[in-house]
Amino acid sequence: MNLKNTVLVKIRKILKGLKILAVEGYTAFCYRLENRGIESKAQFGLYERWIAANEKDKNSVKKLEYNPLISVVIPVYNVPDNMLIECIESVLAQTYENWQLCLADDHSSWESMRTILKKYEDNPKVKVVYREENGHISRATNSAIEVADGEFIAFMDCDDIIPVNALYEVACKLNENPDYDFIYTDEDKIDEEGKKRWDPHFKPDWSPDTLMTMMYTSHLGVYRASIVKELGGLRPGFEGSQDYDFTLRFVEKTKNIGHIAKVLYHWRQREGSTAAEAGAKPYVFEAARKAKEEAFARRNVNGSTDEEIQYNQIHVTYHNDDNILVSIIIPSKDNYEVYRRCVETLNDITDYSNYEIIHVDNGSNDENKRKYEALDKKFGHHYLYEKMEFNFSRMCNIGAKIAKGQYLLFLNDDIEIIRSEWLGLLLGQASLPHSGAVGAKLYYPNSTLIQHCGVVNIAPGPSHILCGYDDKEIYYFGRNKLEYNVIAVTGACLMIKKSKFYEIGGFDESLAVAYNDVDLCFSLLEAGYYNVVRNDAILYHHESLSRGYDTVDEKKMRRLEEERNKLYKKHPNYYKKDPFYNDNLTQNNVNFSIREEKYQGNNSLKVLQATNDFNEDRNICAEFDCITVMEEQSVFLQGYAYYKNRFFNNHGRVQVLLQSETENLLVETNKIYRPDLQHIQKTKRHINMSGFQCYIDKDKLKDTKYDMAILLDGKASGEKGLLEI
Repeated sequence: MNLKNTVLVKIRKILKGLKILAVEGYTAFCYRLENRGIESKAQFGLYERWIAANEKDKNSVKKLEYNPLISVVIPVYNVPDNMLIECIESVLAQTYENWQLCLADDHSSWESMRTILKKYEDNPKVKVVYREENGHISRATNSAIEVADGEFIAFMDCDDIIPVNALYEVACKLNENPDYDFIYTDEDKIDEEGKKRWDPHFKPDWSPDTLMTMMYTSHLGVYRASIVKELGGLRPGFEGSQDYDFTLRFVEKTKNIGHIAKVLYHWRQREGSTAAEAGAKPYVFEAARKAKEEAFARRNVNGSTDEEIQYNQIHVTYHNDDNILVSIIIPSKDNYEVYRRCVETLNDITDYSNYEIIHVDNGSNDENKRKYEALDKKFGHHYLYEKMEFNFSRMCNIGAKIAKGQYLLFLNDDIEIIRSEWLGLLLGQASLPHSGAVGAKLYYPNSTLIQHCGVVNIAPGPSHILCGYDDKEIYYFGRNKLEYNVIAVTGACLMIKKSKFYEIGGFDESLAVAYNDVDLCFSLLEAGYYNVVRNDAILYHHESLSRGYDTVDEKKMRRLEEERNKLYKKHPNYYKKDPFYNDNLTQNNVNFSIREEKYQGNNSLKVLQATNDFNEDRNICAEFDCITVMEEQSVFLQGYAYYKNRFFNNHGRVQVLLQSETENLLVETNKIYRPDLQHIQKTKRHINMSGFQCYIDKDKLKDTKYDMAILLDGKASGEKGLLEI
């Protein structure tokens, strides 16, 4: 980077900092400065606590009925002596006994490599191959595969480390299901000294679209040997992405794929490695591009890759060149101006033109009905008018019945189109045989704040991934930038092939308002399809302009809970379970942070002698966003509180008052950054640091039912809550 570019980058950073200071305030600025980047002290400390809490029993083993031979294959070439020794010794130290180590030296120019390898030749579990010429990593790995006797083959790099329980956990997984052909695990990075660990990748269960986006399965990968040899091992010409090309070919042979949600591989970060810097080896990306493009050809898929590297990945787009009709179904009642903006931007901006719009109106007043009719006539829309109580599911089903398109797009009337390519991107993805529901990324209006980029099913219920986070940043392994399989997408913008929609029975009309989209997506998963979010199809969502927020009305909150219970009763396998969200990630946030509530409660309960000292201040705006009783020994509370008549609100002290028949308790809370608050509250006041959360140990609560109130600087707000344990 030349001097001019360096100066420009610094100027941009200064301007960004000044904007944050002006818009969000000094406290929010300091918070963002301190927590920038994934390698902040907070992240390191949190992962260290996770390791201490979750890796206590690595040496404990139980007798297994099935003990397959697992051959670990390692290509060796000019690696620091200590790293090679640590790598080999980590295999020899395995608590699982039925393993084999196959090492292939790729004609290393460092004499020490042969010296080290010869020391292990006498071990009956170790086989060493010395290649007569350098053939690079694919050929060297294949040389190790050729001498492997195992029923399964585990791939490993010569400078990495596996923990003592790695192969035992793989064997345990195979005892759960001996038919697994491919098993992958979670992983992290380790420094050159082999002491410091960080950047854990807690992965989803099998996700075919995520794999086409990037090599997420990576390490530790264990494959059935018969299929490995059928495929001919790794292919020369894909060096740098040889494992990726191999895995793309392997999963075309089987659907028996298992995931172990434990960190069983430590990827060494050293200078010049891809673990240290993705751009260290540019040929890696070209090999990945080639692997993807050949996968398109093998699978007879109409796909393409971007010319430019995006977010250190080769981005994939699918195409449907048959100009298929898409039926866009938009429920809208007495919301003319919002609907008009939606359809006008759709008509003016969208580049895919073969669509029809079906407008379903459940009983607008006469004036709005006349306006709707005139606008729909102008654009040639189908206008269906039927007076009935609001039922989103029924309205969508009514629209689907007259749809002529092979693909259905359910779209909220409060969506605004801002990019031309969005519809074609959704259609291309939905055209894949395994695709279920396909969703878009939604922004809060006139911003880059994320409102939706998929749904995650956490303890409080189905929630929008990264809601309130700024899309200018890149979050957990590109969750907001790359295509990921998700448990569900929002019905605010959901595309599905019509035949699949009717295969699962359409929308469940007993879920009139909430969770009907999630129910549809759950049903698609149960039918064997995969839901996916296209993070490059971006729209504005003027959320809840039509009906308001469910969380501010007690009646709506009760209905929300009833419909959530109905959802889980219908789909019990997904009760507090999300196959696309790792169990080691938090259950109380949508930011993919490490799950800490398993082992950390809140010890800040204070017993009050009286409660009449708390005067209510009507200028306090407060709300409980989340009240969750965890399966672990804790209760989780989250919300916000600020003064409506103050401009600066980032320094307030928030407490939660709990009152039962026998005790009064005061809970101190932790301040959290809430970048969504200014948009949700539609204010320019400094309130983004007025969010709060806390954990409460259950064993500190005597009763099972508590009335709750939010206090700000010792004064009570009007917000009430009920905690039932």
